[in-house]
Amino acid sequence: MQQAHTYKSLTQIVLEHLREQIYEGKRKPGAKLNIADIAKEFEISHLPVREALRNLEAEGLIEIHHNRGAVVKMLTPEDVREIFLIRAPLEETAAAEATQRWRARAELGGLERILQQMDKKTNTPEWYRLHHNFHNEVLQLANLPRIKKLIEVYRGQMRAYVKLYLSSPPMLAMTQSEHYEMLECMVNRDADGIRLIVREHLARPVREILKILQADAAQAQAPPPPKPARKRAVARSAREA
Repeated sequence: MQQAHTYKSLTQIVLEHLREQIYEGKRKPGAKLNIADIAKEFEISHLPVREALRNLEAEGLIEIHHNRGAVVKMLTPEDVREIFLIRAPLEETAAAEATQRWRARAELGGLERILQQMDKKTNTPEWYRLHHNFHNEVLQLANLPRIKKLIEVYRGQMRAYVKLYLSSPPMLAMTQSEHYEMLECMVNRDADGIRLIVREHLARPVREILKILQADAAQAQAPPPPKPARKRAVARSAREA
């Protein structure tokens, strides 16, 4: 039997590397992506880098401007709200379908094991990987490939922002608690219940992220504080004395 070999083009390698850096917040919103620097890093020509950047643009992770080049997309409050309005019904539907479609209890055992591993890896890079795996397993059980693809795109656009939200221990604990509630609904085939949990699971991070973005916007628009008046006369008198 021949073994299958996984081949990745240079474009795929660069694409996956840059995508993961954006997801992890290593390339922050507003950061520039210099084609020459990336090509030098991988010791390749500019062409596969350009193709990778076009893919990232299609995924909504970067913006390409004629005058500024490629930059990591910075979401506005309006962007975040719109993404939520798209994601919520899709993720609710996928979770409800997964709740109704699983056949063997062993299929849910995988979800339970992931959550147990997450309990031991709280606030570590491994926790975020397991978090992604948990939600991906739910999508797999739903068996809705078109919806899964859409969810992955919009999830990706929010990854760095959600990670910021999850950096708060109380918010991370609440998130994990909701994961267990989702699993319980799946065990009981409670499709209506899981819809409600998933909506709040998405809504709470959005509310917190909107607060952060709105505060940042207000701070950026605020006029700079006035400079203290220079007391030239007093200084002159001091010198003369």
